[in-house]
Amino acid sequence: MKAKPWIFFVGTVMMLSAAGYGYLRFFGDQPTSQAGGCETHSVVQCPFCSPELLESMGFCRGHGVPEAVCTRCRDDLEEAFRAEGDWCQGHGLPESHCELCNPGILERWKPKAEPVSASDPCAKHTVLSCPFCFPELLESMGFCRGHGVPEAVCTRCRDDLEEAFRTEGDWCQGHGLPESHCELCNPGTLQRWAEFESSEASSTASSPHSSEEGIEVSIQSVPRIHRQPALSCATEQSLIRLSQPDMAQKAGLDFAPVEVSKLRRTLEAPAEVKYDARRHARLGPRAPGIISEVRCDLGQEVGPGEVVAVVDSAALGTAKSALLQAEAQVQLWERNSAQEKVLLNKQLSTQREALEAETRLVESRIALQAAQQKLRNLGLTEEQIQQVQERSDTSSLLYLTAPFAGVVVELSAVVGERADENSPVLSLADTSKMWAMLDVDAAAIRHVAKGQAVLLVLDGQEDQTFGGIVTWISTQVDPRTRTIKVRAEIDNADGWLRARGFGTARIVTRDDGEAIMIPKSAVQWEGCCNVAFVRRNETEFVPRKLLLGYDAGEYYEVSRGLNGGELVVTQGSFLLKTELKKESIGAGCCDVDYLSQE
Repeated sequence: MKAKPWIFFVGTVMMLSAAGYGYLRFFGDQPTSQAGGCETHSVVQCPFCSPELLESMGFCRGHGVPEAVCTRCRDDLEEAFRAEGDWCQGHGLPESHCELCNPGILERWKPKAEPVSASDPCAKHTVLSCPFCFPELLESMGFCRGHGVPEAVCTRCRDDLEEAFRTEGDWCQGHGLPESHCELCNPGTLQRWAEFESSEASSTASSPHSSEEGIEVSIQSVPRIHRQPALSCATEQSLIRLSQPDMAQKAGLDFAPVEVSKLRRTLEAPAEVKYDARRHARLGPRAPGIISEVRCDLGQEVGPGEVVAVVDSAALGTAKSALLQAEAQVQLWERNSAQEKVLLNKQLSTQREALEAETRLVESRIALQAAQQKLRNLGLTEEQIQQVQERSDTSSLLYLTAPFAGVVVELSAVVGERADENSPVLSLADTSKMWAMLDVDAAAIRHVAKGQAVLLVLDGQEDQTFGGIVTWISTQVDPRTRTIKVRAEIDNADGWLRARGFGTARIVTRDDGEAIMIPKSAVQWEGCCNVAFVRRNETEFVPRKLLLGYDAGEYYEVSRGLNGGELVVTQGSFLLKTELKKESIGAGCCDVDYLSQE
């Protein structure tokens, strides 16, 4: 192909000089539809095949290049740049973006990066292009698709924003992001920016949320009570003024103070009752044999050390005989060794014979210890082993004893049946305390901690509540249910809890802590934020953006936006909202002014 005069090369990437800055350009007839990815690079919204995206997708101020070609915000671009031969292997960037290898190469993008507005730092946050003081920047600065928020509020692209968000009380210390951006703490919180992304995408060649078949991917909205106040909303700058002092009474407005009261917050989860694994034992013989006696029954309470079954085991008789033989050998070689020492002193024996007798004595003692250990392995105590030696007992009867006090909960032992170490004959459990295994949603697990109180209600026993505490939280998510196991220890002194029973548990995540509460009738949705109207005097009302917390029946917890003691409009708050939305509630009854910014 013949080179054209307006084409020049930078590295291996062809650049188109236009309007004082370069556009990436790939020659050839390429499709402009980006719904399913371009044919050459298989990239949705490909800047090589659709160079008009360099303008329409905005500029990434965090990385100094247009958003359309920002490989740090768009992970899908790396292969496209590699295919064009434009990749710096050492620094993980396109060569045409790498300042370390090509100092000054990003200068060509500077005309694109001129400040949209607010060239001077704002007075409140001392930030250039402050999204809090100039909310219009949310639209004009474009959308950061790499991080799912408008470029104006992207703290990962704009390092200067952290202090501004901290000033606004919107910062997640644990994850280094604004709370309003933190999906780990507030799942779904980024969904509210979908309108910014979709409105920007609609101006490009194609929408990222549609396919060639016309199938649209719907975005599930976050419930209104969980939505963060919008940064672009200027509602709090408004002031609603009634035309007459008695207009509030005529309009039927009622008021209520913002209360500071105790709040208990609980988290519900399905639960299954199980035995305490530390106090649940399955008993079986440690050597094969025939069950000769069963001394317990289902439901019977037994004490620690009590015999519950007897097994006739030939292996036990053999082990006892081996112990007695080893003991006899020790006694024999003790006498021989002592005699050899006497003879050696009288020079009637040799040193070799004395050493041989001593060696045999040591070997016999080792054999005795091994025989004793074998009986321990079969379940005999030190006292029982001592009795075997004292009484020369070779009985083959093996006694199964309870390791702790409890109730027989399973019994499969039958007299005359063979049993071995792999076949438990009964189960014993201490039911004074039981475990409740809860399945807590992964999104809510951050509210759960060890030591929190748990209230358990069993299915079919809704009139009775069992209390306990959280003792363990699993470190893994169930791959099928996407829930996390939480264990609670429940007191069962009365014995009403049954293993494998199901019910509902409520974890007390907040117990009687002080909270700011507001009647639900005072909260209105004005299109982008939850608001309440604070009464300043008889004729003036100021809307406040609210961050709502726990739903407590007739009240909402207010996490941010109100202070205790303030007077808010309850009945009639909808009328003020309609006036805020520029719909009159009566000719000349009230006006909407705007508060001056300090």
